[in-house]
Amino acid sequence: MSKVKLLTLSDEAEEIVLDKLREYMSEEFDVDIGNLPAEFLLDFIIETLGPPLYNQVVDDIEPWLYDRFTGVLEDMHSFKKD
Repeated sequence: MSKVKLLTLSDEAEEIVLDKLREYMSEEFDVDIGNLPAEFLLDFIIETLGPPLYNQVVDDIEPWLYDRFTGVLEDMHSFKKD
């Protein structure tokens, strides 16, 4: 049974992120990791941090959306004919 990925990056974006992960591990921990460990690390980070970060974004955008949709509804009422 395969798992559905929470986030799918384009091939180019994934390669950039994997390069940055390998560079970070090398510079900060003096550990050279290959492609497969970097991919596993990226998957772990996405699975672990993805949901709480996504939820925080939803919470942060909610007030803005509320104000925006309220404004749209108010504008719609101005189109009513007498």
